[in-house]
Amino acid sequence: MYRGEIVLEAKIEKAVEKYSLEKMYDGAIVGFSGGADSSAIVHYLHSRCKNLICVHINHMIRGEEALRDELFCKKICMEYGVKFLSYRVDVPALAKARKKGIEETAREERYNIFNRILNDNPEYKCIVVAHNSDDNAETVIFNLARGSGAKGISGIDASNGNIVRPLIFATKKEIIDYCLANNIEYVHDSTNSDTDYTRNHIRHKIIPEIEKINPSFKEACHKLGSILKSDEEYFDKIVSEIIEKNAIKKSAKISLLLSLEDSILSRLLRKMSGERLEYTSVISCKRLLKEAHSGKYITLPNGISFKIEHDSAMFISSKKLEKKEYNVIIDKDVNYIKEIDSYICVNSAPEIDGYNKEIEISFKGDEIAFPLYIRSKMDGDTIQSGKMTKKLKKIFTDKHIPSHLRDKIPVICDNKGIIGVFGVAIRDGARGKDYTLYAYRKTEV
Repeated sequence: MYRGEIVLEAKIEKAVEKYSLEKMYDGAIVGFSGGADSSAIVHYLHSRCKNLICVHINHMIRGEEALRDELFCKKICMEYGVKFLSYRVDVPALAKARKKGIEETAREERYNIFNRILNDNPEYKCIVVAHNSDDNAETVIFNLARGSGAKGISGIDASNGNIVRPLIFATKKEIIDYCLANNIEYVHDSTNSDTDYTRNHIRHKIIPEIEKINPSFKEACHKLGSILKSDEEYFDKIVSEIIEKNAIKKSAKISLLLSLEDSILSRLLRKMSGERLEYTSVISCKRLLKEAHSGKYITLPNGISFKIEHDSAMFISSKKLEKKEYNVIIDKDVNYIKEIDSYICVNSAPEIDGYNKEIEISFKGDEIAFPLYIRSKMDGDTIQSGKMTKKLKKIFTDKHIPSHLRDKIPVICDNKGIIGVFGVAIRDGARGKDYTLYAYRKTEV
């Protein structure tokens, strides 16, 4: 056995033991690009894994070279007798449509495919990707330059849910030595030498300079990651206990949030948002918390908003805050209102696939000045209720209905004005059983 084999196998065994990666031997989906890293792990696993499948993603970025890589991976898997799947994804087109970077979009698509295969095939226990020690060092520098917190600077996890990285302790040189020792073929990605890509610039320009200061820089990155991850586990435990004790999901009491230490509050806000907050967004959320003006909100990246509602703060989809005006005459048994994705049914409650009948309201037939129509709430709306003219805004407030939900509740009108609002109010003298409206919605309002 050559030294290259001994070194790499020892590094893999170290990762397996330290991070409990043994499940990759029972069944694994390997992301196979055809490069040295993935070629090495496919060679290592093909005789050790009970159920192995290699999956190649052609991102359609490099034209003929990408097609060459796809065919190469297929050839290697045929030689090993390993199952092989390939996918072609137009990443440049998707990145443009999503207004995201090429690298980010490619990563999203890869893992979408990997996870779909994993979920549909119980014989596979994990997704194996070939990130190595060099990749980890690049990630540390990249996240440091972006101003990431401890989680980002701690680098790449050897195990993250269903994803395992058995090469995380191996350097690129050790992987190349393993390939040479075993006569393993692999392909070269021409974009890896293009320093216009941030990671390539870090790899070829920055890390060599740092290694002049500390030749063991990559090992130092692993040490840093281990320290920071240990700290993060401690903070995560505290945050999880707060979440469980106070039954926190997407919202929490403002008084509770403001009572927390700043480092705990930052982590709790990230948890509440589904880990979708960058540093600047966390700062913006804290500022809004201190102002505590009910009804005020800020729109954040990733399609979410942070909103103050009475004594609580919450994360909600930004789409839910979009006000859509509508005015629809109710002249059918089943009426669809696309602006709020709801159905209004008259005098019958049929089954509507994908929608729930949530609420109903009934009137006296002779009290309706037809036509009957449904519209969105308007500023200054009033209703005659309890022998008084009341503003809808005041009624909504008294009933503690969040402001972002008020525009989603249909206002029912006739030629006399507002006759009722689902679950909120009904005009004096109009209550009866002659004419019933049923509201169907996909989500609870």
